[in-house]
Amino acid sequence: MSGPAGAGGQADPAVLAFDLHAAGRTDEAETLYRRALADAPMQPAILHNLALAMESNRRPPDRILAVYRIASAIDPSYGKAEAGAGGVAFGRGAVGTALRHWERAVRLVLDNASLWFNLGVAQQMAGDAAAAADSYAAALRLRPDDPAMWSQHLLCLNYLDLSGRELLERHRRFGDAFGTAAAAPPHANAADPERRLRIGYLSVEFRSHLGGYFLAPLLERHDRTAVEITCYSLLPPDREDEVTARFRTLADRWRTVDRLDNEALAARIRADGIDILVDLAGHSGLNRLPMLARRPAPVQATWLGYPNTTGLDCVDYRIVDPVSDPPASPGGTSGRGGAAGHAADAHAADAHASESLARLPGPFLCFRPPADAPAVVPLPAGARGAVTFGSFNKLAKLTDATVALWAEVLRRAPGTRLLLKDRPLSCPEVARSWRDRFARHGIDPDRLDLLGWIADPGGHLAAYNRIDIALDPHPYNGTITTCDLLWMGAPLVTLRGERHAARVGASLMTAIGLPGLVAATPDRYADIAAGLAGDLTGLMRLRMGMRERVAASPLCDEPRFLRHLETAYRLMWRHWCAAGRSALR
Repeated sequence: MSGPAGAGGQADPAVLAFDLHAAGRTDEAETLYRRALADAPMQPAILHNLALAMESNRRPPDRILAVYRIASAIDPSYGKAEAGAGGVAFGRGAVGTALRHWERAVRLVLDNASLWFNLGVAQQMAGDAAAAADSYAAALRLRPDDPAMWSQHLLCLNYLDLSGRELLERHRRFGDAFGTAAAAPPHANAADPERRLRIGYLSVEFRSHLGGYFLAPLLERHDRTAVEITCYSLLPPDREDEVTARFRTLADRWRTVDRLDNEALAARIRADGIDILVDLAGHSGLNRLPMLARRPAPVQATWLGYPNTTGLDCVDYRIVDPVSDPPASPGGTSGRGGAAGHAADAHAADAHASESLARLPGPFLCFRPPADAPAVVPLPAGARGAVTFGSFNKLAKLTDATVALWAEVLRRAPGTRLLLKDRPLSCPEVARSWRDRFARHGIDPDRLDLLGWIADPGGHLAAYNRIDIALDPHPYNGTITTCDLLWMGAPLVTLRGERHAARVGASLMTAIGLPGLVAATPDRYADIAAGLAGDLTGLMRLRMGMRERVAASPLCDEPRFLRHLETAYRLMWRHWCAAGRSALR
């Protein structure tokens, strides 16, 4: 970009600075922006560009924020400065500050989809899922052709108290927008129902934590005489870790595909001759759901990464279990959902899925405990003198109904405390807002312990040793957090709901043999929690035997899980073979 010459034929330094910045010469650009401000100190656009250059040059965030705020003070209607200040605050973990700036920015710049989306992310992190859903909807109105925005909006809706039918309808809209593609040619896969199967796993999670917990058993325990495994990793190489390196050695074939567009990725999978492609993301993370509409594999399934339907007819199966997704009662209906009035049984999960539900005997996942987890300590209440309830779930899961329920638990168990842990609680404004939410339900804020980010994974797990009893949020239960806390000895009280996200707790507690901690009503939930808090001897006994209980349960039985999963794959494949090669095109 170039601009008009200044006095004496010299180019405007602000224009030169912009050109240098665009060329990547950010140090020189910053110097020239400062020179331009010496001549025109009241120009918010130049201040905004200076702040951008400072960001590129990794200047201290406080100094960058100061520049943005000066620009806003000069012209309060200059939305770009508010947007930039919000980005800097968010990057340093000041979620509350970011919210304030972005809320002002969207009032000034109404037509910026990215800004509405960023506001939604911050609102979701701070625990206001309803406001976040509205912000994502505003972003989608401006950019309806962006599948990533759709997926984030749909993920956020799972936090809200919506029916399975309404959620299916919302997901179906995604399918209408991104679930069709040019007709794919027939697959050349040999329709032999008993031959060795080529299974493809598509994920961004071939790394620590989720990968180490749930995917390591998958890759290590598969029967390689029955299946051949290809991993399609969406993880950029610079984000790979030691778990990724191990997964590479476990896969029969490894494809790093983060740079492939949907057409190229579909062509790669088809060329590899994959029989069953398993998406591990759903609408979470860096997914490639629109790619599945190209039908790269004869059979396509989704599993693990998302607690709801994809909304896509091109995804044939979703892998669940009978507790997380109960079948229709006798005389009810089953099969793919979507038609109005489809299910007579409110718990018939089939009616709320665009896929056919493939039910494993349960649970629907297998957990490999972290080898470096600290030891379970005796009951924390003994050292503290008070029972501590706790949750390490994302704040977005703690709906108003959950806060009200947990407040009732605290009322029924006088003298107890509640520990919440999530990264945004490191921000004083976010922490204060959560104390206020419980105060509105009559709970003394001093009964709350709020923890933010703990960088060390061992330190994070050790923090579970501060919890006597874990409380599951509703209607979006924990999964990884539940597995962690059970391994660290804390029993979980959960409320069984009417859709997968609200029944994961029931599935996991049933798997480890503690269905008595699964409540059918909020009143029963509060009774169970208060009863546990009032029986320290029983609580201690339960705690000290929890790790052995979990280790011996189906939740950690890797051979059993893989047998059931491979049986499910075989049944899917036989169905395709029986239906004919073109039946699922």
